[in-house]
Amino acid sequence: MKTSKNIPNSVKKLFWDVNKENLDTDLHKKSITERVLNYGGLADWKWLSSVYGKETIIETLNLKDKFNRKNIRSSAWHLASILFK
Repeated sequence: MKTSKNIPNSVKKLFWDVNKENLDTDLHKKSITERVLNYGGLADWKWLSSVYGKETIIETLNLKDKFNRKNIRSSAWHLASILFK
C-alpha cells in the first residue's frame, strides 16, 4: 500500500473534497490521474508520469464513464495526448 506520504503536497491540494491522508497511489490510481491531468501543473504531471508511467496515463486518457464521456477536460486531454505519446 502506497499512502499519501508518497504524494506531493501540490497533488494533495487537488483533492479538496476528500480526506487526503486516505489517498493511496495504488487504490486511487484513476482518480489521482484524472485530477492531476485536469487541474495539476507541469511538476504534478511529471510526478504522475514517474509514478504511473506513460502507458497508464494514456489508458486513463482514453477511458470513458458510464455516459460515454471522457473525464479529462478537452484542453488537458489534447496536451496530455501530445506529451505522453
